[in-house]
Amino acid sequence: MLNYSKLRNIEQREKASPFLTDVGPDFYKQATKHIKELEEKVEEEKLRDPSSKKLVLLSDELRNTKRIWESIFERREKKIVLAALSAVRGGKTAPENLTREEKILYDGLVELFKEHRKRIFESHEKEFIIVRILKDIPQFVGNDMKKYSLKKEDVISLPSDMAKILIQRNAAEEIKANF
Repeated sequence: MLNYSKLRNIEQREKASPFLTDVGPDFYKQATKHIKELEEKVEEEKLRDPSSKKLVLLSDELRNTKRIWESIFERREKKIVLAALSAVRGGKTAPENLTREEKILYDGLVELFKEHRKRIFESHEKEFIIVRILKDIPQFVGNDMKKYSLKKEDVISLPSDMAKILIQRNAAEEIKANF
């Protein structure tokens, strides 16, 4: 069962270590349960004696417990984000001492980072098609935000999506290059 001193101890270990410390698989469930119990005690004491010293002490303990819990959470969250980024860049696999909830976060981040990298790196590797322009085309701005002014018999390398549109409209024909 978690209590204030155990949470404080965990916080100190998390601060001291660059790696995730062992908090047990049910850490978040236990911490949430402990905080709810403290909140219930505060409410009970408010009903019993709204001006008691016990209420002040319980309120302080609740506030400090929430602060420590948030500190632990944020430190662990940062370590998980960095571990996921490292894994995507070719580092080691999942870190040790992940809770169930953190494992879900870690796996999701790894997938998200992989998808993001794929989208970025593959979007810059666009295919180009060499075309011969079959008729004069009024100046236009392509989806690559460049201005194009194409005349009949021009030979140009265009992004494949733009080249395909011109070919479909019989305004250009593809030239197969033998490199």
